[in-house]
Amino acid sequence: MNLADSARDAADEALARLVCSGDLGGSAKAAIPDRMVEAAITIVEATGICEQLAAWRAEDRVREHKGSGGRPASLNDRAVMVLLVLLALEHAPLLVSRMAEMIACRLSGRPKALLGIDSEETKEKDWYDRAWRQVHSLLAVIDPFPGPRNRLLTKAEWADVVSARDPDDAARKQDRLEWVCNQLLEATMRMIPRAVRRHWKGNTCIDATPVAAFGKRGTTKRSNLVSIEPDAAWYVREGDHRDQGNGPDGEGKKRKGGPKHLWGWEATLAVMSTNNPSDPDQFPYLVAAMGFGKPGHDVSGHGVRAFSSIVERGHPAGHAIADRAYFPNSKPEDLQLPLRALGYDLVFDYREDQLGVMESYAGAKQIEGAWYCPQMPQSLVDATVDFRVNKTIDEATWRQRIEQRRAYLLRPKESADAEGHVPMRCPAAGPNATALCPLKKPLGNMSGRVRIRVTPDHPDKVCTNKSSVSFQPTAGAKYAQSLHYGGPAWQAMYSTARNTIEGF
Repeated sequence: MNLADSARDAADEALARLVCSGDLGGSAKAAIPDRMVEAAITIVEATGICEQLAAWRAEDRVREHKGSGGRPASLNDRAVMVLLVLLALEHAPLLVSRMAEMIACRLSGRPKALLGIDSEETKEKDWYDRAWRQVHSLLAVIDPFPGPRNRLLTKAEWADVVSARDPDDAARKQDRLEWVCNQLLEATMRMIPRAVRRHWKGNTCIDATPVAAFGKRGTTKRSNLVSIEPDAAWYVREGDHRDQGNGPDGEGKKRKGGPKHLWGWEATLAVMSTNNPSDPDQFPYLVAAMGFGKPGHDVSGHGVRAFSSIVERGHPAGHAIADRAYFPNSKPEDLQLPLRALGYDLVFDYREDQLGVMESYAGAKQIEGAWYCPQMPQSLVDATVDFRVNKTIDEATWRQRIEQRRAYLLRPKESADAEGHVPMRCPAAGPNATALCPLKKPLGNMSGRVRIRVTPDHPDKVCTNKSSVSFQPTAGAKYAQSLHYGGPAWQAMYSTARNTIEGF
């Protein structure tokens, strides 16, 4: 660690102690202590957001063939971001009116000078107008959904707004918005002392939670008006949370016999998870990345961008844990394969119709995420089906059969290559074999191996190749996971991570 890193770590730790001290200046009308303003400035400057906003504005001016604009504003991006952080530290509403009040009544001369605010101008009304303009100037750079938000629109007016938008511009600003959010999250992660932060090995659980839109009224079939937040959508408390129709019969009410609906958004949160469920208190569990959008829309995209942001910011990739809305229900080319390319192993559960044999490759059978010998006994193939679906065995028997499966597992001969191909060995091949098969010459100690007595009628490469078979990354990509499904390590990792994020 160089001197610059050491100095930054010391500053981050001092900042964390200050922010967590609880001394936030008293009531909403009390003066803001100078040290809290300095702390907020440190947070904002550590994110690099203001410099990036300036670069994006320059890009937009070139793209739109615009000039550099008029005279400098009396508030700039840095001041606005600091004021918002100060309000957040007080757990206060992030309102322009609160910002104006803070400037006019709660900041002394020195903090104003640090923020470039003219200390002679103290009228709250003037600061409201200026703060409003600068806030919206900042949002215009990162807003994927530009349009009027100060009145209700008819559906025809709303259609005109949507048709005037540029899809490429919307995608670009969605990326910008998520980058800004994740840089703010990074600032909180950097407040963890380096020695503690480095305990985290990258295990991360992702999930989405609804965020209600302003007011309760959503867009419905019965009204010619759209919601005051028309870019939101109906959240359904089941499935992937996407409403497949056009909203409920009423405003956020339950359809007869149907689920509860809510008009709003969905925040995707990727939360740090334990390295070891038996020793969970090595570091705090913070949000490492986030996304924001319509409920059930672009689930895979939000997941990929969240995990990509974590890795791009220099954090390790470990296990990626999620519910079935993410794994295995996503298309593998949209989510599973990109996450594996980032270095993540996936940990997840299956629906009842995803149990048992789901894929085959080179003669091997993929059962609940792992590749097995094609001659594994049927009682072991059907273990989870018999426990969860047929209910013909109890939990103890199921766990026993899950452990017995290990002897029939294919094993990687070596790590994946640069393109994700993995050479896999039959359980009867190699010196560390776990099975004895007439098709393979035994090597090493043969004690304790299961005996495969019946060979396939038409053996494939897994049975006929002497050494190994190369498995391409797309083979079984939808359902694959590295932890042995149902085993103690899988159960501990999955349940602990899911409990962590649900509790969060």
